[in-house]
Amino acid sequence: MSQSPPRVRPERPRIPNFKRFLITGAVLGFVIGAVVSLRGEGVQGYSETTGALYIGALGALLGTGLAGVLGILLDRSGRDRS
Repeated sequence: MSQSPPRVRPERPRIPNFKRFLITGAVLGFVIGAVVSLRGEGVQGYSETTGALYIGALGALLGTGLAGVLGILLDRSGRDRS
């Protein structure tokens, strides 16, 4: 009896894990925003903690957006090669 050749599975494109990208972008954006806020000069009427939370939240929003765009670009580049 002859043996049949082993089945070769076609390569599937690697798809980025979007949830991890977005969470990582949000955390990094928050940390960077909070550090920038704490290193800057104080603003009259806001405590340092309040400023750090506001700027950190803005950084989290921007970080999430940038991470989403990066994930989409990586997803497209992975699918184009296949």
